[in-house]
Amino acid sequence: MHSLAHILFIYLTYKYADWKNWKKYHATLLYIGFLNLTYNFLAANYDLWRYEPDLYSTHSITEILNSVIALPAIAFIFLSNYPAQESKRHITTYYIKWIVGSLIIESIYIYFDKITFHNGYKFWMEPFFYILMYVFIRLHFMRPLLTYFLSAIVIILFIVVFNVPVGTSIGDR
Repeated sequence: MHSLAHILFIYLTYKYADWKNWKKYHATLLYIGFLNLTYNFLAANYDLWRYEPDLYSTHSITEILNSVIALPAIAFIFLSNYPAQESKRHITTYYIKWIVGSLIIESIYIYFDKITFHNGYKFWMEPFFYILMYVFIRLHFMRPLLTYFLSAIVIILFIVVFNVPVGTSIGDR
């Protein structure tokens, strides 16, 4: 399932992303991938959510592909089509569509047991996570230094609220 999703993300990026101006999005695409890898490092033995690998893959490979394909593709399409010149209402609708779309896709993953939640993290928290994710993608595009600072605060809050034991042995998954 993950492989099909990655192929779909590549296709959608090819079709809907602003490839002529890819350089202006580059830093934000790296930011989103880096955050996912950081999550996987900090929560290596204490997942809040976990993408369950396909039969022919591993958790690590799945997460690397999410970090270098899925999440950058999502950010690239989101930013490429962002309605910056539109009204606040139109921009709010744009965010809502992306958040709802992400929740629908995630619901499919849940149905097929390809994502699981652990250690106090629940599906009802996902809308708030996606709000943060899409706001931070756009904010990073506009104000990267501020976004790094705010991201650090959010990471610390997640560590504290979910009691993530940072610094324990990573080990193999």
